[in-house]
Amino acid sequence: MIRLSARGWNNVLIFSVLIVVFLFNFSHKLLLQPKVHQRTLISSEVMIVEIKTPDFSIKRSGRHWISEPGIGLSAHQLSLLVQNWQTLPLQTQGAILEPKDPFIMQVYTANEAQPIIVKLIQQGEDYLLQTDEKMALFLSSAQLPLFLGR
Repeated sequence: MIRLSARGWNNVLIFSVLIVVFLFNFSHKLLLQPKVHQRTLISSEVMIVEIKTPDFSIKRSGRHWISEPGIGLSAHQLSLLVQNWQTLPLQTQGAILEPKDPFIMQVYTANEAQPIIVKLIQQGEDYLLQTDEKMALFLSSAQLPLFLGR
C-alpha cells in the first residue's frame, strides 16, 4: 500500500483532475474533426466495357483494351487506366448543380444499356468528377493522368 502524506494525496488528486480535464479536452476535439469520406468513381461490382470521351474511346477487345484513336498507351497501360476508375478512392464533396463547360465522359458497362455519365469539372488547378446530382469526387491535377492517361 502507498503511504502518502495529506500533501502528497492532494498532489495526486490535482494531477488526476488535470489528466481527466486533458482527456476530455482532446476527446472533444477528436469527435469534432470532420470525417473524410472516400469512394471510387465506378463501382468495382460492374464490368466496364467502354469509356468514351470527346477526344478518344477505350474499348474492351477480348481480354485487352484498345483506344480509338490511339493515345500512345499500351494495352497493359490502358488496362491499368480502366482499373483506376474502379479502384482509386477519391474524397467526396458536394455536387455542383450547374457546372460550366464540363468534360462529359460516358462509361458503358456490361450490366446496363445506358452509360454512366461522368462530368469532369475544372476547379482552379484541380478537378471534380461528378456522376450524379448529389455528390462529386475530388481529383487533383496530379491524379488526372491516372484517369485519362495524359
